[in-house]
Amino acid sequence: MKLDELSRENLYEKVWATPGSKLSEEFGVSDVAIAKRCQKLNIPRPPRGYWAKVEVGRRIKRPPLPPTPEQAFILEASKPVSRSLELPAENAPLHPLAEEFLKVAKSAKLDYNKRMHVRERTIPEAEISKEMVLRVAQAIHALLQVVEPRGVHFRRSQSSYDGGHFRKGNDYLYFKIEEKLVAKPDTGGRRRAYYSGMRENQVPGGQLTFTFQTERYGSSKPRTWTESEKAPLETILSEMAKFICDHYVEAQKRREAEAIERERQRVESERRHQEYLREEAIRRKKEAEEKHTKSLESVARHRQDDLAKAAEWWRLHQCASDFISECERRWMGTKEGAITPEQKDWLRWARETTQALSPFETGYPDPTLDGVFDSAAVPFGGPYPETRKFPQPPSMPEIPAPVVIKQGYEAANYQPPAKEPFPFWLKYPRR
Repeated sequence: MKLDELSRENLYEKVWATPGSKLSEEFGVSDVAIAKRCQKLNIPRPPRGYWAKVEVGRRIKRPPLPPTPEQAFILEASKPVSRSLELPAENAPLHPLAEEFLKVAKSAKLDYNKRMHVRERTIPEAEISKEMVLRVAQAIHALLQVVEPRGVHFRRSQSSYDGGHFRKGNDYLYFKIEEKLVAKPDTGGRRRAYYSGMRENQVPGGQLTFTFQTERYGSSKPRTWTESEKAPLETILSEMAKFICDHYVEAQKRREAEAIERERQRVESERRHQEYLREEAIRRKKEAEEKHTKSLESVARHRQDDLAKAAEWWRLHQCASDFISECERRWMGTKEGAITPEQKDWLRWARETTQALSPFETGYPDPTLDGVFDSAAVPFGGPYPETRKFPQPPSMPEIPAPVVIKQGYEAANYQPPAKEPFPFWLKYPRR
């Protein structure tokens, strides 16, 4: 196993159980590479002189494996939250983000409902009246005082059209504060104009609503808290702080589970790949063995064919020699009793041609090249024993190629050749 593939716990055990020199030989890397890997994973290493003390029999307590940043975050964020978060006093110093919110809200303009719409990249989005600005800043201060020490921070938005949001890694929580609108009090029986809208007869009610969404413009269901007599602001701030911490704890656990699942899939994929390579190696070895066997059989069959061809060429040589001798005898037994020059030339040409038909002219047979051979002595994959290339005797018929009978899919999808179209002149003769 490679150094990068070793888990954090296993590497910690190996570092404290094996000296660095032996460990570097085991993984095939340097001591510096092991030290960098331990530093990256936050794994404590034995101090200088540790192994010398171990050799003399001294027992040294090793430090425990510290939690990873992710594990430390889960431990910190999972701590209980107080049931009620106190708001700071009016003159108490506020969180820098709350101070910035106060500064931006002072310069904001009111709409026809007497509310201001605060939307800046660095602060939470809010729709509140001027009377609620300080209360909202105090709520932001109390909320951040709980979640920031636990590792959750409020970040700047990347879009100029959105407010800031809570973020850790790639997990977002969009945060918005809104003051509810209520109907205007009775104005002594004065009737509302028929052209006026419903919102024109509403005013800020002095109660805050806090909304959290995981997607800014998606279809995710928002989580909302509204203060009331039964749910004061201090109580819902505690619930919101717990919700934020729990959200990111679950997100961290989900990421760890996904990482474990990806690692499992990677290991499974690697196992399947190795299994495929083994099967492919077995298949190729089997094909090579079959090819080797067929090559040996081909050499043996070729030598048998050479023997049959040589015997046939010898038979043709003998027949031709007998025929030439008979021709010479007949020409000698004629009335003239002598052979003409033309006949002598033909007899010389015929004997030379007949001599070439003899397999002995090619050195056949040679026991080392044309006889039986030890197939076990032939190296796997060749080189294979040599064979002769006897031409086919004219008296031996050519062996026709085997007829392949199509079966299965090929037979079912066989289509006969298309017929030639019927001649137009014959189909439509002139009358």
